[in-house]
Amino acid sequence: MELLFNYCNAMGCLDRISFDFSLARGLDYYTGLIYECVLTDTDRLGSIAGGGRYDNLIGMFSGKQIPAIGVSIGIERVFAILEERAIAKGQIRATKTQIMVAQIGKNLTEERFKILGELWAADIAAEILHNDNPKVPKQIQHALDTGIPLILWIGEDEVAKGIVKIKSLNYHTEEFVARDKMVARIKELIVLNPVLLS
Repeated sequence: MELLFNYCNAMGCLDRISFDFSLARGLDYYTGLIYECVLTDTDRLGSIAGGGRYDNLIGMFSGKQIPAIGVSIGIERVFAILEERAIAKGQIRATKTQIMVAQIGKNLTEERFKILGELWAADIAAEILHNDNPKVPKQIQHALDTGIPLILWIGEDEVAKGIVKIKSLNYHTEEFVARDKMVARIKELIVLNPVLLS
């Protein structure tokens, strides 16, 4: 242990090592030191790696005694915490949808479907809420919950004027765009939002 601690100290990682006499692993082939790796900033996952010294294990199968030390990594646990951290930083979204087509007011479902069809035809990942007259807060909450960064809003006035309103939830901006320039502008906004390209 002194030699191990000297080596760890030489590599500058001694502060990451804890010598724990209470540590136990449930496998009886270990013959010496055992290891367990944990993330110190969370206690939800338990250990993410474990192992130890097993001098006789290989000999049980090969007929030749070979001293060995091995550690296995819980890759699923590691990926789970990496994914959680990436989501928290906004690097991973729950959906591939790039823009949600939303409405203010009633009786605009058909108009939303028209816009949805135009966006799909232009290879833009778009979606709507699948009920006739969704409430504004519900539509915004859906976009926030699923990580959709752009919302295209239409109302009676917008339809009459041939425009749409596009809101960026990431950058807190909104703009009115002519319907015939809608697709081109959304593609520009997608390029400006790197998360939408992934």
